[in-house]
Amino acid sequence: MKNRLTLLSITFGLLSAAILLTIYGMWFFYPQEIHFLNLETSTQLSSQTIQYNFNVLMQYLTNPLRWTLSMPDFRSSVDGLHHFEVVKLLFHVAQLVFLVNLPIVYVFFRKLFKEKMLAHYKNWFLICLLLPIGIGIFAILIGFNQFFVLFHQLLFVGDETWMFDPNKDPVIRILPELFFLHAFSLFFLLYEGIFGFFYYKISKKSTF
Repeated sequence: MKNRLTLLSITFGLLSAAILLTIYGMWFFYPQEIHFLNLETSTQLSSQTIQYNFNVLMQYLTNPLRWTLSMPDFRSSVDGLHHFEVVKLLFHVAQLVFLVNLPIVYVFFRKLFKEKMLAHYKNWFLICLLLPIGIGIFAILIGFNQFFVLFHQLLFVGDETWMFDPNKDPVIRILPELFFLHAFSLFFLLYEGIFGFFYYKISKKSTF
C-alpha cells in the first residue's frame, strides 16, 4: 500500500512538473508565437500590445495572489472571466500538487543513483510513457480540432464557457487553435522526456 501511494505521488509530481513547465514554457516562447502565427496581421495590434496583454493574462492565471483580470486592450464577458477563473484554479492545483509531491520525487530521484531495488517501478513508468503516445495517435486520427473539443468537454464537464465568442472575448484572437497545438506538443515532449528519463534510469539500474 505504501509503495502504491509513493508511486502515485511520484507520478502526480512528475505530471504536474510537465504541466507547469509547459505553462511557463509557452509563456517564454510566446514572442515567437506572435511572429509565427502572424498575430499582428490577424489582430491589427502591435506585437508589444499583444505580448503585454498576454503577460497580464498569464500573471493572473499563475499568480495565486492575483484574483482580478483586466486586460487593457481586450474586454471580457462574464463567461470568459468565469472560464479563466476555472483555468486559474486548475493551474494552482498543478502548482500545489507539484509542491506537495516534490519531496517524494526528490527522494526517489536520489534513489535512482544509489539503489538497485527499483525494478518494480519499471512497468509502471513504461505504461506512463506509452499512454500519451496512444492518446497522441488518437488525436491524429480524429484531428486536433475534434480532440481539442473533446479535451475541453472532458475537462470542463457541463461548462461551455470555454467556447469563446471573439466578439465578446476578443482575447481569443491572440490564442488561436494552433497556439494550443504547440502547447500540447510541448507538453508531450516534456512529459515523455521526464518519464523517459526515469524509465531509462530504472531500466539501467535493474540490469546490473
